Amino acid sequence: MNKSKFDWCDMSWNIVTGCLNDCDYCYARRIANRFGLDFAPTLDELDGCKYDSPEGLDTMLELNKPYYKDGRIQPYPMAFLPTFHAYRLGEPSRKTKHQKIFVSSMGDLFGEWVPMEWIKKVFEACKAAPQHTYMFLTKNPRKYGQINGTFYNYGWNTPLNWWFGITVTCQHDLHRLRHLPYGPAKTFLSIEPLMGEIDLSFYLPTEATKWKCSYCGHHADYYSLHCQHCGKEGGYSGSFRKHPINWIIIGAQTGPGAVKPNPEWISKVIDQARNADIPLFIKDNCKWPEVIREFPGDLSHG
Repeated sequence: MNKSKFDWCDMSWNIVTGCLNDCDYCYARRIANRFGLDFAPTLDELDGCKYDSPEGLDTMLELNKPYYKDGRIQPYPMAFLPTFHAYRLGEPSRKTKHQKIFVSSMGDLFGEWVPMEWIKKVFEACKAAPQHTYMFLTKNPRKYGQINGTFYNYGWNTPLNWWFGITVTCQHDLHRLRHLPYGPAKTFLSIEPLMGEIDLSFYLPTEATKWKCSYCGHHADYYSLHCQHCGKEGGYSGSFRKHPINWIIIGAQTGPGAVKPNPEWISKVIDQARNADIPLFIKDNCKWPEVIREFPGDLSHG
């Protein structure tokens, strides 16, 4: 694990690196390609690894020991190819002091292509080191609903020191919030990079919002196509969630050709967060004139 350059956490644990998304603004791809090798190691050089295909290294791999080149560990031996660094599973347990850990900042642990076995092994490593807070973040939150073995079941009873986040960049991405876990699970929204105006009103409760089934009168605790009580479809009215997102982070695009977000976009998210009483963290790269670096109570210490 390394000290994180993200100002909202302490350390980054890149147990899985690489991604098959093709985002133009991806910082991780730039870094991995910069520090990855210019050529693919041979199978003999990558001793102690598993492949998803007998054809070789064209999709993803699992490394059971680090790959050395010129006497140094190569963190991205195949650049941005999805890679499970299994030899790093014990790293959280070796840190005794509490840390806020961003899990897989250089990849997407919940990508559609990621084997569930990888995720389960990561979760077991987190359970073995409960002294830390773990921050998960994905653009594919549908995978969240598969973790307990049931498709699209988001009623988790996960450890309270695990936080599950969703990345969005503009209004078009907000459909992902339908997959936000409910119940005791801690959740956050990462709007980074902010690339357009965002209206969160459908996903945030207000005093006037009702979550009432028009058939039986049941009040919902989470979004569902069917009433949780009578099972009839389409009966709910009102907002998406009875319990709001626990935290919102806003960040700007970085790197070559980065576009600065419109101040009105930031201001609108600030107003919505304030009205819903959600802590807000605005990263320095937004160049916002007011310093807003709020943490939820669970994350404000340690």
